[in-house]
Amino acid sequence: SEMKKYISIFAIIISATFNTGCNDYLEEEVETFIEEEVVFTTEEGLESAINGLYASYAGPGYHGSSIHTFIAPVSGKFFSNQGASQDATSLNTLPNNTWLTRLWPQMYSTINVANIIIDNLEDSSLPNKERALGEAYFIRAATYFDLVRYFGGVPMKITPAAIEDLNTPRSSKQEIYDLVIADFEKAKLMLPNPEESLFQRPVKTAANMFLAKVYMTLAGETNDMAMWQAAYDEAIQVYGQYSLTPTFAELYDPANENTTESIFEIQYGTNGSIRNSDIIRSYTLKDFYDYPTFGRIRPNKEVYDQHLNQYPGDPRIDATFIFNSYTKVNGQNRNIYPIQINGNDGYTGLKKYLDPDFNGSTTSRNMLKLRYADLLLMLAEIENELNGPSNAYQFVNEVLARARTQADGTQAAEPADWSGMAQDEFRSRILRERQYELLGENHEWFDTRRRGYEYFLEEVIEIHNNFPNLGNKDFTYPVSVKNMLLPIPSTELSNNTGISQADQNPGY
Repeated sequence: SEMKKYISIFAIIISATFNTGCNDYLEEEVETFIEEEVVFTTEEGLESAINGLYASYAGPGYHGSSIHTFIAPVSGKFFSNQGASQDATSLNTLPNNTWLTRLWPQMYSTINVANIIIDNLEDSSLPNKERALGEAYFIRAATYFDLVRYFGGVPMKITPAAIEDLNTPRSSKQEIYDLVIADFEKAKLMLPNPEESLFQRPVKTAANMFLAKVYMTLAGETNDMAMWQAAYDEAIQVYGQYSLTPTFAELYDPANENTTESIFEIQYGTNGSIRNSDIIRSYTLKDFYDYPTFGRIRPNKEVYDQHLNQYPGDPRIDATFIFNSYTKVNGQNRNIYPIQINGNDGYTGLKKYLDPDFNGSTTSRNMLKLRYADLLLMLAEIENELNGPSNAYQFVNEVLARARTQADGTQAAEPADWSGMAQDEFRSRILRERQYELLGENHEWFDTRRRGYEYFLEEVIEIHNNFPNLGNKDFTYPVSVKNMLLPIPSTELSNNTGISQADQNPGY
């Protein structure tokens, strides 16, 4: 039957998500077997399908590993010392890059699970139907929004995968954006309000915030004031519905997940429904814990120096970076940047993803996808574009006041409140402020590219290439407009007859 065909696809997806056969990946057996006849006929079955959707979204090929091991280095703000992504780290990404050929199919697997849920709920009368549909539209939109920003126009799949429609041509960028907006609009209507929600699931305000990001991205390309206004109208719905944690550092304490600031957080290790992520091994410095960590993904030197020079003594610096040196698990001292400039140790470490309970493979550390400080910085940027800085200061200054607050409640001198700026100064400062506040939280690729090639060239390429402390491991970045997008993976070009080399992104 049709139903059986979909469920078998569903089971395959869930197994494929976790058995990748690569040592760098976490390998986990799937314990839950979804019985075909109950999946979409009972509330529990539908919940297990939704859990499968989050498992795919959070899986190693997507948020569990590739977003960090591949997208962070190719953003231009991070270094990676692993062979599998040398081409990404040097911004010379190849269509057959190992991580790229994992990311694309995992994103489409996630879309397919969402499509199966949407398709099967059409005639359902289950009491949890509305919320489940909202979640499926939300995740489908979020995934296509990532795809269109990474690749431009991509194949659009909105029905469950079937043999006859594997060969799908690229849709235009505009068509993908139209789908993303329509899906988030549906999600907005179907998802519960924050106060009525199931704990740890996306809510209406998360859809508002994503829509604001969509409109901001489009506005940044065209400077269309109607788009900036649409972004404002969505973002302001979220304003005042959340609150910043008292200090910046406590956001990254493993004991403090799903805080008052969290708008959408990817849950790892909860009830076994979502598998564990590779995030700890990727960022945590070597020999930091009893169990091996790779410490491969490290902030670029200029990223650390920019923050230090802009705001000396900013408490966020200590909460974001491990710098100068650290004590290894055997008690020895290891020097890193800025004491050490050359070699794999010539970089600081990112401190946001530590986990003292790490056991060598699994971690239950969550990943913040949307948080309130991001929303406040968005509002500051949008308001500045619409009306100039005068009413935009309030939003950024709320973030800065929290940033200054130290554990004992006293305030550091920096980052000081903003005032007296011209519109263009505010614009460049707010984009940099996003780096200081949100580093390592999967915003870098988007923030470096959404203001166009000139901004990317000046803000990323030239600053990196002219940095005085480049060490022997640093790559000089190519000056090339092709790096505004990623290449369509070679695996997709060979498997999908609807796309040929002529459809590849420019420069690849």
